[in-house]
Amino acid sequence: MTYLQFHLIFTLPPLLPLAFLTWRASQQGRVPRVALLALLIHVLLALVYTTPWDNFLIARGVWGYGQERVLFTLGWVPFEEYLFFVIQTLLTGLWVLLLQRRLSGVENDVGQGGARPSLRLRVVGALFWLGLAAAGVLALGTAKGTYFGLIAAWAAPVLALQWGFGGDLLVRRWRVLLPGFAVPTLHLWLADRSALGAGIWWISPELSSGLHVFGLPLEEALFFLLTNLLVVFGMILALEPRGVLRLQELRRVSWWRAVLALWALSMVPTPLFPQRFAVFAYLSTGLLALGVLGYAYSRYGRRAWGLFAVSFGFGLLVEWLGHTTGVPFGSYDYTAPGPRLLGVPLLVPLGWFAFSLIALALSPLGSKRWLAPLALVAWDVGLDPLMVSQGFWAFEGGAYYGIPLSNFLGWGVSGAVLVALLLWLEPRLAQGTSAEMRSVFWAQAFLMGVGLLVFGLPWAALCAFLAMSLVGTVAERVPGLKRQLG
Repeated sequence: MTYLQFHLIFTLPPLLPLAFLTWRASQQGRVPRVALLALLIHVLLALVYTTPWDNFLIARGVWGYGQERVLFTLGWVPFEEYLFFVIQTLLTGLWVLLLQRRLSGVENDVGQGGARPSLRLRVVGALFWLGLAAAGVLALGTAKGTYFGLIAAWAAPVLALQWGFGGDLLVRRWRVLLPGFAVPTLHLWLADRSALGAGIWWISPELSSGLHVFGLPLEEALFFLLTNLLVVFGMILALEPRGVLRLQELRRVSWWRAVLALWALSMVPTPLFPQRFAVFAYLSTGLLALGVLGYAYSRYGRRAWGLFAVSFGFGLLVEWLGHTTGVPFGSYDYTAPGPRLLGVPLLVPLGWFAFSLIALALSPLGSKRWLAPLALVAWDVGLDPLMVSQGFWAFEGGAYYGIPLSNFLGWGVSGAVLVALLLWLEPRLAQGTSAEMRSVFWAQAFLMGVGLLVFGLPWAALCAFLAMSLVGTVAERVPGLKRQLG
């Protein structure tokens, strides 16, 4: 059996009647044009997003095909595989449209639950998918985990974005959601098992786990499950009126919030390209500093430039003092690539500015002078081992990954001085907290923990995550504790 014959037997027979039913319903005015447009966009996205990934898989030898089974290839990928991208997206998307028509007006019995429970559901779900992506990145460190890692690291971040955007809306549409992905997934599992048995394509035993689900390689089962979820999530959200309203709200998102989102995304590929660590380090630090500057300007106007100048200047001065005299961090030397000022890599004072503003915005009213410096120390518990391991700077020796404990004492003292300066310069910093900055702090705790694991620093990952989680939890609890004591 050839790959084209596979389509004629397994994928086109269910697709054609679904296409006919959709066409007839559209003629009767029961399929809005926006639904067809959403389906077309999903097909284009599937082609654009999957093409480079699949080419890499074949080039890497993760999977392959019999040369005599395909018509021709474009790059590394057979023509019929590109057809699969289109056919699967259409098959699952049209199935969702059919379910939407059959269940029109039928809501599930999951209540609204209020704004905070809905947000909590979205955050927890997004963290789950990010956890799967992190597991994928970790798996890439082993040969047997290559296929799983490439699937999880490729699909799960998009699922996290979808769930973070509208997980509450997806749960409310569970009657469409569950059969929407379950039916096409089961069908494609059976089809894939037949294709593997017929030798149309094969999976590398050296680059996969060797585990099977219903006689199908685990990774193949996961691939079809996740790709169908991508389509189902996207189609439901595109057709959900509340999702459209939410999207319109996102269009009004401040530019600095978009920059912070780019910062988080820039952290994801860093462990995948360790040889480009310096590039990603400067990129992520620059994006973080720019996003925090935008946040500060939105709150404090032109005073934000003063906050930046003081933080940057203080960071430059204390780091110059540190690496020339050993005070207050201990004896160390910079070995980082990239631009420097007074011998200090520019990303370091940029980090001082971003970290200090985030720490202040994290800390509740009345706790900023002591909690913000602790947040800076907690951040450095993960930052210094990572930068030392990547050759950005080196200490003369110490008990913690070659880092002396005096370094963290120096961070605490220096952080307290900087916090006091910033509060003097802009008293409004003492008022309130910022949800966006809290999110950045927690995102950094998660991303740094994963990064340290990937770079072979498991104890640093644990220490950094625990330290940042402790500070973040205290920041959440301080207002409640004050109310109880009062």
